[in-house]
Amino acid sequence: MTVKNMKVCVIINNFIQKIKQWFQKKRNSDTDDKNEKIKIRTLSVSVASDVGKKRKVNEDNFYADNIGIRKDEIMSETADVEVSERAIFAVCDGMGGEAFGKESSEIAVECLSEFCDKIRQADMKILEEEIDSYVQETNDRICQMIEERMSEIGGSTLAMVCIEKNGVVTAYNVGDSRVYILSDGKLTQITEDQTLAVKKLKANIYTPEEARTSPDSHKLTSFLGVDDYRTGLYPLTYEKFAIENNKIIICSDGLYDMCTDEEITQILTTSEEPNLAECLVRKAIENGGIDNITCIVISDCVVPENEN
Repeated sequence: MTVKNMKVCVIINNFIQKIKQWFQKKRNSDTDDKNEKIKIRTLSVSVASDVGKKRKVNEDNFYADNIGIRKDEIMSETADVEVSERAIFAVCDGMGGEAFGKESSEIAVECLSEFCDKIRQADMKILEEEIDSYVQETNDRICQMIEERMSEIGGSTLAMVCIEKNGVVTAYNVGDSRVYILSDGKLTQITEDQTLAVKKLKANIYTPEEARTSPDSHKLTSFLGVDDYRTGLYPLTYEKFAIENNKIIICSDGLYDMCTDEEITQILTTSEEPNLAECLVRKAIENGGIDNITCIVISDCVVPENEN
C-alpha cells in the first residue's frame, strides 16, 4: 500500500470514528432528554390527627414534608409533595401520661425537623447512619426531659418512611406505630411491632390471634426514650419497596386498634374524598376512638414534566 493510500485510509477511518461518536452522543442526548421529560415524582399526601373520644390530650404527633408537624389537638390537612431529593414522613405516639407523652412525641418530631436536611441529602450508603443518629439524638433528648422532670416514664414510638425520587421507599420504626402498603387492593403491614406480644408470638407462646388481643400487644419492648443509659438505640429497617401505583399508610395504634384491615382497605379503595387520612380517623372514632388517632396517607402521582 502506498503512503498516499495509507493517508486516505486514516482519513476515512477518522471520519468513520467521528460519525460513530456523533451517533453515540445523539443517543445519549436523546436518552437524557427523555429522562428529563419523564417524570417529576409528586406525592399526594393527607394527614389527620384527633384526640379521640376518651382522652383529654392528644399525645400523638407527626412530621410530613410540605405540612410540618401537628399544631392543633385536632388537625387535618392535604398537600402535594414534589420529590426533588427525598421525601420524609413520620408518625410518633407519645407515652408516659398526658404531659410526658405529649412532650415526648413533640421532641421526636421537632428533632426530625432538625435532621431533615441531613436525611434528605444523604447518600443512600449513609442514609441509615443519619436515621440512626436522629433516633439516638431523640432518645437522648427524651431521656434528658424525663430526668429533668423527675418522671419515671416517658417516651414515644416512631414509624417513618423515606421516599426516593425514583419511588423506592424505606420504612423504619421503633415501638408499635406502623407502616402499611396498599397494593392491588391488598393491605400489608410493612413494619413489625416491638411489643411483648410479638416476642411471645415468635417464641410460639402465642397464636397470631392471642398476640393480637393480648394486653401484651401494648407492652413495648423498644421506644424512643427507653435507652436511658445511652448504650445505643436503633430503629428496625425493612426491605425496600415501591410506591408506584400504591398507597402508603403510616399510623399510630389508635387507628389499627379501632379499624380492621378490611375497613381500612375499603376506605382507601372506594372513598373519593381528598383527605383519606381524615376518613380513616373518622372511622376509628366511629368505632370507639378510645385512643388518640393519627395517620398519614401517601399516594403516588408521577407527572410528565411538560405537563407541569
